[in-house]
Amino acid sequence: MRKRGNEMSGKHFLVTGAQGCIGSWVVKNLIEMGHGVVAYDIEDRPVRIGLLLTQEHLSRIHFVRGDINDIEWIKGLIRNESITYVIHLAGLMTPDCKANPILGATVNVLGTLTIFEAVKACRGQVRCVAYASSGAVLGPDERYESRPIPDEASPIPMALYGAFKRTNEESARVYWREEGIRSVGLRPPVVYGPGRDKGLTAGATLAIRAALLGQEYEIGFGGEANMEFVDDVLKSFIACALKAPDSAPSFNMLGQVLDVEEMIRVIEEKIPSSRGKITHLDQRVNMANLVSDSGLQKLIGPFHPIQFREGAGLTVDFFRKLVREKKLN
Repeated sequence: MRKRGNEMSGKHFLVTGAQGCIGSWVVKNLIEMGHGVVAYDIEDRPVRIGLLLTQEHLSRIHFVRGDINDIEWIKGLIRNESITYVIHLAGLMTPDCKANPILGATVNVLGTLTIFEAVKACRGQVRCVAYASSGAVLGPDERYESRPIPDEASPIPMALYGAFKRTNEESARVYWREEGIRSVGLRPPVVYGPGRDKGLTAGATLAIRAALLGQEYEIGFGGEANMEFVDDVLKSFIACALKAPDSAPSFNMLGQVLDVEEMIRVIEEKIPSSRGKITHLDQRVNMANLVSDSGLQKLIGPFHPIQFREGAGLTVDFFRKLVREKKLN
């Protein structure tokens, strides 16, 4: 193992799932903030991160390829890289967990336990673990009498993915009570923006890309969805880790709730040549949309999430840049 030795802040982050959409943006922002970053992922090619950062910035990242369940390797990274914060994003998405529940639990549940056990073994070194739960721990809006739905509402996961994430929230609370490990679980809704290219709810982002390339595209869901731009999501993860509260809360996340038909109209306004080419299925995303994010805003300070019209515009601009650079096909 090696130390980068060029961090300016004295804060050292281990980011798991660093090659994913949120992970790539988290790494980008941490590097730009002057923090030390170990990017841990089973993938060894920085595809998404490579689209976001210059070579100079990429050279400041310590990329490590490894399995999320390799506890000895992860403990070694935390110790030898002087890790002070962990942002745990590694996991399989809903379709993968449905197709292979054993693998889904191995990665999403046991992988999270591995992170907490590794932090426990390096007691006193890591100040906080910010980990990805999911809006999928809550059921559809109609299952709840009171709306907006608070953080402490009863979980009603409609898929194994949500059940696994709920298990992680409970495990985090046990590690706080028994071991004093600070953590924050965040429940991202439907995340969109550059780099979001996998999973059912990637449809809005893939529709923007298809529209820009003159292609037809069918979004795999319909009805209303709680849409949050990736930049808001990643900044919340970083801010929660740095706050390191004396507890282990789980927080809802709220972007903008709008209908898929409205999303398509916005895309057509941004890219007029796409009119009539973007369609959608009727199945709904089985998780709550009308949630309260007051707990998150109380912890990290008030903020106003980017609205879909602006976020879609930023995504279009990013993809156009890639087209000019011949990096999008």
